[in-house]
Amino acid sequence: MPLPDVDPADSSDTRWALQTAQTLWGSGEQREALQWVRRAAEAAAESGQDDRALALAKAGAELRAHLEIPRTMPPPAPTAKISEVPPPNLRGESELVVTLVSAAGESPSPDASLVGHRAVRVAVIGGSGSDVLTVRVLQPGEVAPDGATVALLVALASGKSPLPGS
Repeated sequence: MPLPDVDPADSSDTRWALQTAQTLWGSGEQREALQWVRRAAEAAAESGQDDRALALAKAGAELRAHLEIPRTMPPPAPTAKISEVPPPNLRGESELVVTLVSAAGESPSPDASLVGHRAVRVAVIGGSGSDVLTVRVLQPGEVAPDGATVALLVALASGKSPLPGS
């Protein structure tokens, strides 16, 4: 199945997306090429070329069906057990568990996994210098002081508390 050709009336963004799709297709990266056909349709719509956007979206849908690519990718299977994260009774009251999914590009990478990271809700207040910050743990329901930014302090080590000594 051929990819849509560049039309002389296409916007520069649409042309660029279609040329990228053709290059990727030529190098065997069909899924990525499909993404760029979709981007070309979006670019055509953004430039006010509604008929062209519709034609490119239709071509993208036909290409997806031809390649037998499902509309959505299933989530990757967990490689780490969520039970490695301490249960709520062993964490501090203000501590949360943040679950991150790693992915490469538009589709999940083979090494993608669900990992539990412990986090604490904090208020961040700028200090006197541009590189000095004050971070204060917020208790459940507590409102941050004026001028503070509410943020999460996340431990990068799975299952570890972000607070020293916890």
